[in-house]
Amino acid sequence: MDLRFYKLRSCDADLLLIDDLEGGGRDRDWSAAARIMLDRRRGVGADRLAVLARSESRLWLRTFGRDGEASSSPYDAALCAARFLLDSGRSDSDLTRLRVPGGEVEVDNLDGTNLGIQLGQPLGLPDGKVLDPEGAAARRAVVEAGGERFEVLPLGIQVPGGRGPAGVAVFYEGGSKTARARISTAVRGKEAPPAIPVRLVSREELWVDGPLGKGLDSASRAVLALAAATAAGHAERGALVRVRGGGLWVEWIEDRGLYIAARPEYVFRGEFHLDD
Repeated sequence: MDLRFYKLRSCDADLLLIDDLEGGGRDRDWSAAARIMLDRRRGVGADRLAVLARSESRLWLRTFGRDGEASSSPYDAALCAARFLLDSGRSDSDLTRLRVPGGEVEVDNLDGTNLGIQLGQPLGLPDGKVLDPEGAAARRAVVEAGGERFEVLPLGIQVPGGRGPAGVAVFYEGGSKTARARISTAVRGKEAPPAIPVRLVSREELWVDGPLGKGLDSASRAVLALAAATAAGHAERGALVRVRGGGLWVEWIEDRGLYIAARPEYVFRGEFHLDD
């Protein structure tokens, strides 16, 4: 079976999008397809595989990682999928509603190429408690690693149906080499969330470093960085968050939570043969 795909990118997170709205791949094992297609040496190569399907007039979006497991964060995929649906004339001009496991994601069409998503309030770790800025600020701590002192703030984000990916914002100045020191934020009995190095350029601009992984797509890292920087008093409620490959606008709206705006871009399109 030859699968047509589009490769899109949101900052440094690349994604393979398959249009299955006509149901041609309904019986396909998409987990297995993800493991093959996302391999950067033997497949097409990307961070995630996203599949668009239709059921009872609703648009469904399913996202898989390189290990074939369902992705815990749908936001980068939703932004890319909404861009594709708008460009192909199969979405409303103002809003794209996508069903995802556990609920629904609504993507705002801001100007034809820039798209936005409203997230909820950030979550505290490890309890998953919904936090306002004051509650998040109380989670701030200072740790020592590699002979340096780092200000850290662990947070998670909400996803439809429950709790999504999490990370520990690590604030630093100057080069990021020092900030990449292995900082342990171990939660007893659980795997520690990854560190997200955040450089404070100004109160309206942040730089976020660190590799993708553990569900942390570019949208996840950006909103976690802004929420942590705002709670710690380092940034305004709205700021440009730069990630390798681009930038995203993030706001923490007091009564509505986090909002992110991005401009997904096409890389190329092609076909990939998978054995039936």
